[in-house]
Amino acid sequence: MLVWQAHRSKIRSLSFSADGRLIATTAGLSKFVWLWDAKTGRIVRNLSTGNHAMRQAAFYPSGEHVVGLFDKGGGSVWEHATGRKVSSLNTDDWQYPDAFAVSPLDGRVVVHVTHGLAEWTSVAGSGKQSQYPERTRQLPRHVMYYPLRLAYSPGGRFLCFLERNLTLADPISYRTLHTLVDPLGASASAVAFTPDESRVAVAFGHRTAVWRIDRLRERSVMLVGHSLLVRAVGFLPGGEMLLTAGMDGTARIWDAGTGAERRSFDWGIGKIRVAAVAPDGLTCAAGGEKGQIVVWDVDV
Repeated sequence: MLVWQAHRSKIRSLSFSADGRLIATTAGLSKFVWLWDAKTGRIVRNLSTGNHAMRQAAFYPSGEHVVGLFDKGGGSVWEHATGRKVSSLNTDDWQYPDAFAVSPLDGRVVVHVTHGLAEWTSVAGSGKQSQYPERTRQLPRHVMYYPLRLAYSPGGRFLCFLERNLTLADPISYRTLHTLVDPLGASASAVAFTPDESRVAVAFGHRTAVWRIDRLRERSVMLVGHSLLVRAVGFLPGGEMLLTAGMDGTARIWDAGTGAERRSFDWGIGKIRVAAVAPDGLTCAAGGEKGQIVVWDVDV
């Protein structure tokens, strides 16, 4: 296990690179995307956003680029090996964007903006320094509120909208395919799929529900143990175990098939707002409200 003081304020986003060697974070009102060596905790590079606080950042599926979303509109794409900015994301209709997602298939970027969704289909390799979206569209009709988060499934089968419910949509047409609802009425705060997309886990309040994709109309397996909001979920290798992390300051490992809790961790880093499982499934990382990052090996 490795713990280091990465930031002076709460960590807002955390993601692994495709090879699991780097971690990208944003924190507080920092105007940088921070790249860390996942094995040593050493800073590799800061990616500058200029005068803008950075809300969220993520790696492209190709592993060569990082895209970041600004608090008050706009975004940037960098070549992470050199720190060179390769493009800017612009739109006239961008006010306080909530979230974005990067397609695992082709690097398409979808951002929630004031009046709907903006989409860029060829940002990283276009050679254009400033780009407006190729298209903007309304939210799917079953998405009733502004989404708190957007996410693609690992194979690109679904584009997910997290708000009061979880809406699984077609990634091209945005047509609603399924809507998953918490029976107690809590809002969806996090989603994860197994690599083969056979299961989906959704955090609702302080509980997490797990469905089989081919049995979405059946009752879910409920994971109950966190005392406060669950902010992150992720399947471990094989898809039988699930990681959850929450505002109660704990990370937990569950049997996704039975709902039984297997392990619990409390590192004293305060409320855990972000966590992730590396793409190779060998390590996990979590970030807390005190600016600390924890990386540990998967041993279950």
